[in-house]
Amino acid sequence: MNLKEVKKEQSYESSIERLEEIVALLEGGSLPLEESLRLFEEGTRLAGYCNTCLTQAEARITELSKLEHTEDTHAEF
Repeated sequence: MNLKEVKKEQSYESSIERLEEIVALLEGGSLPLEESLRLFEEGTRLAGYCNTCLTQAEARITELSKLEHTEDTHAEF
């Protein structure tokens, strides 16, 4: 699953949920090496996707805050 596929198929919330599942499976320690590597790779992709989502949300909040501040400044006149 590549990053584009992750974006098409999952929301931030479902990606976090899947990451939690992967962590639990990997912490269990009973998986074969190949399966562990596959899950680690999937988890890395999901973590990157979630990080991108958070970065974009932060940028959006910053922009909205600037707009609100600008509107407040103009409203004072």
